[in-house]
Amino acid sequence: MKFLYKNFTLLIGLLIASSLNAQDPVYSQFYSAPQKLNPAMTVVYDGSFRVGVNYRDQWASVLGVNPYRTYSASYDIRLNAFKRDYFGVGVNVLRDEAGEANYNQSQAHLSLAYMKQLSGGRSYRSSQYLVVGAQAGLGQNGVTWDNLRYGNQYDREDLEDGYDPNLPSNEARGESSQIYPDVNAGVMWYGVFDERRSVYAGIALNHVNGPDISFFDDRKETLYMRWVVHGGGEIPFGRNLSLLPGGALMVQGEARRADLGANFRYTNRDWNEIALRAGLWGRIVGKTGGGFGTDALVAVAALEMGRIQLGISYDVNTSTLVEVSNSRGAFEVSLIYIHPPKPRLGVECPNF
Repeated sequence: MKFLYKNFTLLIGLLIASSLNAQDPVYSQFYSAPQKLNPAMTVVYDGSFRVGVNYRDQWASVLGVNPYRTYSASYDIRLNAFKRDYFGVGVNVLRDEAGEANYNQSQAHLSLAYMKQLSGGRSYRSSQYLVVGAQAGLGQNGVTWDNLRYGNQYDREDLEDGYDPNLPSNEARGESSQIYPDVNAGVMWYGVFDERRSVYAGIALNHVNGPDISFFDDRKETLYMRWVVHGGGEIPFGRNLSLLPGGALMVQGEARRADLGANFRYTNRDWNEIALRAGLWGRIVGKTGGGFGTDALVAVAALEMGRIQLGISYDVNTSTLVEVSNSRGAFEVSLIYIHPPKPRLGVECPNF
């Protein structure tokens, strides 16, 4: 039984790792990783500069000490352009590690965005903005071939699980690492109608250049373009409470993913503002020509203290993997700091 469990666990890990070979890691709190969601969001925040970090830990219930881990960090700054228009410049880095084979992705991008005011003034009176953004950078994929196990290495009856790493696998091995250029672009519109009433929508296209990420010189494996359509807003309920609904649809290769949900936000509306958020999100996944099903329910809680926002979420697995995951999916944390704006750099932005 122990032998079967280990190999079933390994099989699950390898299947998921292989599906990641041409797809991107994505956060459940996608709205808290703005530069990874849409390059146009590089400049959409009420402050002079913004710093953010994100961490995700997934499938520890299945893969034990080798879960999938994703780390990222970002920085962006707003610069004055013409009247109420702005430039945004940012950098973001990401590292993703998947499973026992240590399949990993590293990315570093430079972001540029331009924010054009369409209407409104310096107060919350139906201000509308159109934002365009682009990113250029490098990616690197790697794998530890020695950590993989193959069927030809399981024929030692004198060993506990029959596995002998000294036996030849008779499988081809490629490079352990390779680097590729990467280009992303996006556009976003939003309107702020008063302090707690807003709406936004955006479209992003990642990996416009379709980079080759194959580990083998004689094969080609394209990192599929990823379309992202996202939107949301804020609806006030009384003086202190508001609802922040949102959603994101992502299409990459044959994979489809939709995240939909909402967070309630309660604020004391004091000069030293403290706000609490709590919400529930659902994720649906599927593929072209195949069925669609629920993948996870995501519980979210966040604390805002002045210019700092700390968010925590947990994915409750609802897919067919629930039999081995016991409904335990992923833990995620985000931390964002927004520096107060200079007098000429203040701009109305929605809450995400």
